[in-house]
Amino acid sequence: MASMSPMNVLAVRFLLAFVILALIFMKRLRACDKRSLHGGLILGVLYTVCMILEMYGLRLIDSGTSALIENMAIVLVPLYAAVLMRSMPKKKTMLCAVMAAAGVCFLSAAQSTAGGNIWGVILTILAAMTYAACIMATERVSQNADPLVIGIIQLGVMGALSLLIAVPAGGFALPQSGHEWLLMLLLVLLCSCFGFAFQPQGQKYVSAETAAILTVINPMTACVMGILVAGDSVTVPKLIGFVLILLSLAIYHVNFKRGKTEVKS
Repeated sequence: MASMSPMNVLAVRFLLAFVILALIFMKRLRACDKRSLHGGLILGVLYTVCMILEMYGLRLIDSGTSALIENMAIVLVPLYAAVLMRSMPKKKTMLCAVMAAAGVCFLSAAQSTAGGNIWGVILTILAAMTYAACIMATERVSQNADPLVIGIIQLGVMGALSLLIAVPAGGFALPQSGHEWLLMLLLVLLCSCFGFAFQPQGQKYVSAETAAILTVINPMTACVMGILVAGDSVTVPKLIGFVLILLSLAIYHVNFKRGKTEVKS
């Protein structure tokens, strides 16, 4: 994003991913039914909103902070489920939500003291709320349809919507340098073709809550890479925020029964 606008990045990334997967799985796409089409359209719109919020948030805060805040979805998913089922969430869920919220407060303070923009934190919180909705929607639409086709259509919708916004918002252009193309191909092949397209495939066999729990791997990886590779700064408020959010994720990830600790599966 140092040389390309957020919407331009999204448009190139998802359109290329869609073309690559469409060519590889052409037979599956031709056999697409209404449920798969509708599922892909729904997820495409939801994930486009999520990615827009994430990208513009990333322009204002560092990658490690963004990843930690957005992966509050692990706590938001069961809260959403409780609302939809009109039942009270579990005490442990509420505790983890409070801890995660406190962690976000410390991260917000860290951004303020470091000259960061609080709007980046707000945008990323909205991205987390949207991502939680995406996880729940993925569980619903992938049960009685072809999840791979859903993922491919989803990428096509995301690319098309991003392109429609990118053109009037600042123009559309392909990456210009070899470095830009290398980073773009990493986003296309690893994060989009593999990550986005195959998430519906995985969620066909696990619940939305389990899928949210598995994202606990993401924020720690992003934090470490942000510090080692991107040169993200480390401050005391940020460390406290990191610990609180990671601790909330860890507590939610573990079941305490009869004095024994059991990891959820």
